[in-house]
Amino acid sequence: HELLALVPDRGLARLPEQSPGDIFFDLESDPFVGTRGREYLFGFCVQSAQGQFSYERRWALSATEEKAAFEWFIDFATDRWKLFPSMHIYHFGHKEPSTLKALMGRYATREDEIDRMLRAGVLVDLHSVTKQSLRASVEQYSLKALEEFHGFKRNVPLDEARSAMRQVEHALELSRVITLAPDICSVVEGYNADGS
Repeated sequence: HELLALVPDRGLARLPEQSPGDIFFDLESDPFVGTRGREYLFGFCVQSAQGQFSYERRWALSATEEKAAFEWFIDFATDRWKLFPSMHIYHFGHKEPSTLKALMGRYATREDEIDRMLRAGVLVDLHSVTKQSLRASVEQYSLKALEEFHGFKRNVPLDEARSAMRQVEHALELSRVITLAPDICSVVEGYNADGS
């Protein structure tokens, strides 16, 4: 891989200055639950005043829980934005902002907060920044494909994560979430934390 030349308003030049309030956000979802799909795990990492990162998450195994998890995340982000006006919400790909807009419309809640975040450019897509910043010998610029170039070590092996996610998604699709084992949920949380 090679870094591309720095160009104004492209690639790494698009990154805002780091803020102690920054949020690193990732969603896990299943598009085959019901007619609209389900965002079943909202996860993010934030940095404490002491510089330690912590992982927060909220499960959403029903529509009621999905709405509550959405509101929980937006309320957290809004409160943090008030404390840290220069903070951003980092995500990888278009899924997170698209999903937040869809959930806002579906549940008719947090419209003003989402609108302010989008207008202020609070959400930062690291996928587009990455694609404009480097040329790599991979078919797609996914987090998993790029790991070999930056030495990232996952806490949860991908095969184990895929298996656990399939079990969660099958339980959701078959309305059998009561049968989900805590260790399966723990593996999916570990995978989500790795992506946050």
